Amino acid sequence: MKMFKFRTPHISKEGSIFSWTALIYGFGVGLLLPIFPDFVEGVIDNEAYVGFFYSAMSIAMILAGVFSTYLFRRFSRLSVVNLFLILGAIVTMFLVFVTEFYELFGLSFIKVFAGLFVTMSLSLMVHDFTASRNLGKTEGVFFLFNNIGWFIGPFIGGTMARYIGYEPVFALAGFTYLVSLVYLAHQKLIKNHAALNVPKKSHVKHHSWERFKEFFTSPALIGSYLVATGLMLWSSFKVVFVPLFIINMGYASDTAGLVISLSIIPFLLFEVPVGKYSDKHGLKKPIALGFFIVGFFLLGVMLSPYFFLDVLFLILANIGASFIEPLHDVYFFRNVTKKTEEDYYGIFITADPVAKFIGPAIISVSLLLLPFDWVFAVFGAIFFVAAAFSLKIKH
Repeated sequence: MKMFKFRTPHISKEGSIFSWTALIYGFGVGLLLPIFPDFVEGVIDNEAYVGFFYSAMSIAMILAGVFSTYLFRRFSRLSVVNLFLILGAIVTMFLVFVTEFYELFGLSFIKVFAGLFVTMSLSLMVHDFTASRNLGKTEGVFFLFNNIGWFIGPFIGGTMARYIGYEPVFALAGFTYLVSLVYLAHQKLIKNHAALNVPKKSHVKHHSWERFKEFFTSPALIGSYLVATGLMLWSSFKVVFVPLFIINMGYASDTAGLVISLSIIPFLLFEVPVGKYSDKHGLKKPIALGFFIVGFFLLGVMLSPYFFLDVLFLILANIGASFIEPLHDVYFFRNVTKKTEEDYYGIFITADPVAKFIGPAIISVSLLLLPFDWVFAVFGAIFFVAAAFSLKIKH
């Protein structure tokens, strides 16, 4: 009998492996998205302080970004991703036992630290096996698979939380990280590949502070950093505020999970075509249009009188984010060489925690000073500014 092989839109077999790993890991991360802000609020007992908690967690991500150059020069990519998948699984499962703020803070700090290193490792491994001319398409496919996990995870996590509680969701998320580890460990194609199993030597002879100086004196690298910061501001807004907004409107965690899952659909539809477009026509138009779309629909939520119209606008805002997500890494990699990418990638990746420090802080300050709905107007204005800035990107 003839066997049919499931085909995926990858340029290389290695890219397929990393994308499937990202899908499994993304499912685990997605399980927690609809419940974690409410879980945090239950421990600290103050809705406005949830944003400050997320801002504090971003410090772990900044430390991971700064520390990454050192770690990747002394350990292989596979060793790093394996270590932090195990660490992330352990601390996620231990969240089941959290009752006090200090326990929540400590475990979440480690969880965020581990999560960033897993993301960094997979992204660098994808780039190791991708030619520059195909980078946009490859990143699009990689994020497509990651977002399939994010699409399934929130709905299942939210539904489980409503009917059987938060504890099984944390346990399943930790178990899923271990599944991604086992999958990656059994791939013979990459098991003995030198690019992944041997630490790379630094090609930048300066100290860390001089690398920062060189990075932030390059207009192109500054531009890539700001675009990444803008994208992660949307991510922090969606992860922190959207579940709180839905629950504040009187709906349960399964509704929050459903909305977050549906918000992934634009990423599944647009990321690969946008990646292909950027390979031929450049980055400026899709990035600028993406920020404008996000800002437009957030302003629409503020003006909308109906909850279901709010939900529709929140889902449609992700069309804009799907234009940006596959390109923010591309913007960076097209402005560094293969020899220097690791030295500067640790700096570039700090855009994520910087945004996740600023974003939740803006949410909390807005909640303290303004009516609840005005948070949408504040972030809408931010993304309109980001769209205007993106028009200065050079091809």
